[in-house]
Amino acid sequence: MLPGKPTRLSIVGIAALAILPAVVSADSPWRDPHPQRLDGFVQGREFLYNSASFINRFSYRQLSDFPAPGEDGLSGSGGSISGDELYLETNLQKTLYFDDDRYGIVARVQRREDFDGRFDRQLLGVVRRFGEDWQAAFAADVSGDKGDIDFQYEVTWHPDDNRKLRLALVQVDRLYNNKGNSNNKYQRTPVTLFAHYQQQLSTGLGLDLAVNYSPHAQYEDRDSNLYIRGDQLRVAGAVHIDVATGWQAGLSFKTESTRREFRALTPGNSDPRDSFDREMRSVTLSVRSEAATQMHGGIHYLTLDEQGWFGSNLATSGFHKREDVLLFAGMTLARRASSWWQPTLTIGAIDVDRQLTQRPADNRRDDDWQARLTLPWRYVVHQQSGAILTLNPTLNLDSLKFGGGNIQLHWPF
Repeated sequence: MLPGKPTRLSIVGIAALAILPAVVSADSPWRDPHPQRLDGFVQGREFLYNSASFINRFSYRQLSDFPAPGEDGLSGSGGSISGDELYLETNLQKTLYFDDDRYGIVARVQRREDFDGRFDRQLLGVVRRFGEDWQAAFAADVSGDKGDIDFQYEVTWHPDDNRKLRLALVQVDRLYNNKGNSNNKYQRTPVTLFAHYQQQLSTGLGLDLAVNYSPHAQYEDRDSNLYIRGDQLRVAGAVHIDVATGWQAGLSFKTESTRREFRALTPGNSDPRDSFDREMRSVTLSVRSEAATQMHGGIHYLTLDEQGWFGSNLATSGFHKREDVLLFAGMTLARRASSWWQPTLTIGAIDVDRQLTQRPADNRRDDDWQARLTLPWRYVVHQQSGAILTLNPTLNLDSLKFGGGNIQLHWPF
């Protein structure tokens, strides 16, 4: 875990970094180690997506790249996306070094969501520097139940501001079988392998790739007479390049493949739960200008295909298929020394088909368009670090009503 390196930014420099949604966003859930959680592949998510779920989340995406994943600082985005649902992503990390400036203590708190539900991680560990370029860390997500403790090992190579490599190994529920307060057992405990590489070239070309792979875990839920096997692969990448004087273009993508197998533990017994498969793909093509008004825009495409047993939280088999095509455009207005407006219009064509066998009341078929106008006001609250507070009211133009509010804070330490 690389400690944050505080930077002294001028107001002009801060605005240049944070004036618009970056072509390559920090996107912490995809550029941090993402372990395969027990509650994720056994219970699944506890909420349903509606036709507006992803256009709302896209409207609330984090608008600053800093602090970057793995670096000291506080970043977060929270906002209402329905009458009873709040989208929330927060990350807090602080590293404290001993007098020798080689060893230290690192603490990290994360609150996030993924396609398997909402989750928290609270890591506490030790770090050691090796020269100027290398750092290693060992941390654990510690709980009162020893069986729920996760171990995380990291190595970071950061020779200069233009290159960074971060590797991690996560052992999930490593002590579950011997120390856990459960009769259930792992046949194979979950392990996650993570790698993230970034490079900025002098030609204006920037590259970013993150791979998160969790080989199959095997779990015996003896209370439910159920055997579960699951694996997951998540990949995120981005490239941005200067295409003309004052203009930059970018392409980013994310993909997830999840597989789960369910069967009865007792030989000869059948289980009504189907195997589960998820395929998610998203691509974003964007452009931005460095002119005084800082124009930006692009297209975002997402497809999600889920089939099988959704887990014990939803307790149903079925399928969920959706396709979102979003066009977005915006600009910077009313720029002052330490504040500016950044309105963005997002228009989307959304196609949803959901059939749930045990929950027919939740079946839906939607094929419509939606429009969001976000009006983020961004204010530099701490000039030395470049900390920015964002207040982001949203209007639903398709229904002509207030669409909720979003608050963001980005504070490098």
